[in-house]
Amino acid sequence: MSELAAAVAEARRAETEQFFGLRRTWVDPEPGIEMVQLHYAWTRPGEEPDWETADMRVLTPSEASPGLRTAVIEVPRQVDGSHEYLLHHFFFVVQGTDWRSSPVFTEEIVAREVRYDDTDGRWTSVGIGWGISPGAPELAAPNYTAAAMDGLSFGDSGAGAPPEPASIYEFVQAQPLPHRFRGLVWGPRGFELRYVLHLVRAGSPRAEEDSEIWEDNGGTGWTLTL
Repeated sequence: MSELAAAVAEARRAETEQFFGLRRTWVDPEPGIEMVQLHYAWTRPGEEPDWETADMRVLTPSEASPGLRTAVIEVPRQVDGSHEYLLHHFFFVVQGTDWRSSPVFTEEIVAREVRYDDTDGRWTSVGIGWGISPGAPELAAPNYTAAAMDGLSFGDSGAGAPPEPASIYEFVQAQPLPHRFRGLVWGPRGFELRYVLHLVRAGSPRAEEDSEIWEDNGGTGWTLTL
């Protein structure tokens, strides 16, 4: 399996579980730091995190950037039915026999809609590959959203579509043009998010007409500010 295919498979798995990946980073302020843990929790607005039940990840030192440590955490796409909530985290730092904790940082997680209009009716499904870059594009954790098409009763428009039925081609072709696909992407408010489109044609009367492509805007993708 290629690196891209493996990343897409992992991102689709996370979508099924209703989580998305978010990379957190830390830069050692001085030599001698032995370990950095990230403690994180999410709440509804106005609530305080319960650190006794919070999740924790050890940040991994980067081989390419000395002093940089990162970890990808999985956080929910919704909390109590809302696509927007608060994410809290702090760093626990171990240096020799000393340890210390950073202040608690709180970010607002928000959702934004990405739309794709298929004016020719070529595609039967559209996916959105996306990630939030904490300072460098290569640090973005890969995520995937299966977009839903307006007019299809089995699609949850804007929030990701369920598995496609066998007759997806007939369902899609029966809808008037343009075919409008919508999917949600998530991240901390104010961050820049980059995305590409996964365009799929399946179930054609002639199998040789089926195809899939990754549309990446000439290699740069598209960006939006959350």
